Amino acid sequence: MDNTNRLRVENLSKSYGNVMALDQVSFDLGPGIYALLGHNGAGKSTLLNILASVLESDSGTLYFNDEIIGHDKQVYRSSLGYMPQQQQLVPYLSIESFLYYMASMKDIKRKQADTIIESILKEVHLFEYRKRSLSALSGGMKQRVLIAQALLNDPKVLLLDEPTAGLDPVERRSFRELIAHISENKIVILATHVISDVEWIANEIMIMKSGRILTINTQADLIEQTKVYESFESLENLKQRDPNLKIVNQIRIRNQIKTRFISKFIYDQLVSTSLDDVYLDWLG
Repeated sequence: MDNTNRLRVENLSKSYGNVMALDQVSFDLGPGIYALLGHNGAGKSTLLNILASVLESDSGTLYFNDEIIGHDKQVYRSSLGYMPQQQQLVPYLSIESFLYYMASMKDIKRKQADTIIESILKEVHLFEYRKRSLSALSGGMKQRVLIAQALLNDPKVLLLDEPTAGLDPVERRSFRELIAHISENKIVILATHVISDVEWIANEIMIMKSGRILTINTQADLIEQTKVYESFESLENLKQRDPNLKIVNQIRIRNQIKTRFISKFIYDQLVSTSLDDVYLDWLG
């Protein structure tokens, strides 16, 4: 296995009182976009905070390029970009001033920062707004500022926690295009519960529930494993064959009800599976 640019965790656990937020989480990731899917409270933010080295796990080990990330985290942090879920912006600063402040926090020299900030502002389509106060920005522009600060050090590992929260559909599309553009040769973990944010950019899907990673797999394999059917039969009849089938939805067509459902049994009307169906299959 190629060990260049790899992020590996072994048996990470974290609890808050009696609540187990992470329960023996392990994985080994190389470059690519990984969608971390799960309900609110599944442990996604806790996992990203530990990967971002802003939170300590109770147990387990984190490796970057086969080196244990211990008490001295500076080398790892120099390769890390993190976009937290909460918009922690200083309202009285301009976009440009905020990025210079963040560059100084990342030990980027002023002369080098000049070139980097200009390039990143153009990449996230904020260059013409660089003098604008952070307090005057729309939600979409604030998200672009946050991704810009995460990219200042050209990170090898990029962690994005609910990056499209509060964005309208047009802003969501623009953000997905940006992530796809900047992700080359990076390990990108994008935590979300919004399927449309990741279904055309994610290389692999990580499904999380109750502090555990249930699976890490390609979309193609997950879709192949989930069989979806549609039928005008009564739900009672359908459940006679499979009492544990999962209903995706039901719609009325004239005087009939059509049921879309997931089952391990074979029915007549097999239909194409979406990533939403996969989500429901694993987490519904």
